[in-house]
Amino acid sequence: MGVMYVLMVLVGAAGAIFAVQNIDPVVIRFLFWKIEGAPLAMVIVLSIAIGVVLTSLVGIGQQWKLRSRIRQLQQELARVNAATERQQPDQQAQ
Repeated sequence: MGVMYVLMVLVGAAGAIFAVQNIDPVVIRFLFWKIEGAPLAMVIVLSIAIGVVLTSLVGIGQQWKLRSRIRQLQQELARVNAATERQQPDQQAQ
C-alpha cells in the first residue's frame, strides 16, 4: 500500500511540473467554438480526462453486458438443475 502512495506522489509531482512548464496560451478551435488564451497544460489535461471518462463509459457498458449474460446463464443453470432433480427420483424408482 505504501508503494501506491509513493507512485501517486510521483505522478502528482510530474503533473505539477508539467503544468508549470507548459503555461503558454494556445488557441483552441472546434467546429464553431474558439477559445483563446487557454494554457497548454489545461488543454492536455482536459483531453486526457475526457479520454479517461469516455473509455470508462465503454468499459462500464461492457461490464453491464457481461453481468447480464452471467445472470442469464445462472438462470439457465438453475432450470437445468431443477429439471435434473425432477428426473432423478423417477430414475431411482425404476
